[in-house]
Amino acid sequence: MKRFRVLMLTVVFLLTMALPAMAQGTKSGATTQKVSYSHASFYGGTENTDTYVSIYSENKDAYILYYETYNFDTNEYQYASTEIPASEVVFNTTKGTVAVNKAVDVYKFVEKYDRKTKSWTYTEVYVGKQSVNLTWSFNSKSYSTYSFTERNVEIDYEEYLKLYKGTNKEYRNVLATGTVAGVSVESFQYSGGSVSSGTGFAIIK
Repeated sequence: MKRFRVLMLTVVFLLTMALPAMAQGTKSGATTQKVSYSHASFYGGTENTDTYVSIYSENKDAYILYYETYNFDTNEYQYASTEIPASEVVFNTTKGTVAVNKAVDVYKFVEKYDRKTKSWTYTEVYVGKQSVNLTWSFNSKSYSTYSFTERNVEIDYEEYLKLYKGTNKEYRNVLATGTVAGVSVESFQYSGGSVSSGTGFAIIK
């Protein structure tokens, strides 16, 4: 089986996405921040293409939907991201249900080699719209938790996250159903899903 090329979001990456908002909070003089986040992901693969979808929310005002595909035969990577109001996403860990139904604008990078300058140029090209209609189901009482700590992470010019402590809850036996880009989850040769949520406390200096 070909290795899944699109990297899964890790806790460190989730933390990285939360840092810009934390940095904005310091402009008002705040030195501490509390954050809560929710995250669900899906991956699926065929003989020549891997697909990855995730939704992420910090403090539940809105969600960011990410869509990525990688074709091994053509070496082509396509991607999309869009913000979705929280009212358009179901993320109910009490009932064990997460759902999103959204069309996204997909792009890719086209590379070209310039013989005169002996350098590569990369141009972003619009591919078209693709739909994501997924539901994640899980037992809300079946999960594992773990804590983590990050120190001295640069979040802006001469601004550092001195300390970040968080607790993450990962739900077990998540079942993903629906379609991605018109392809049903059952049609992928291999697939999987995950749902997690967590809280954190940061000291910024």
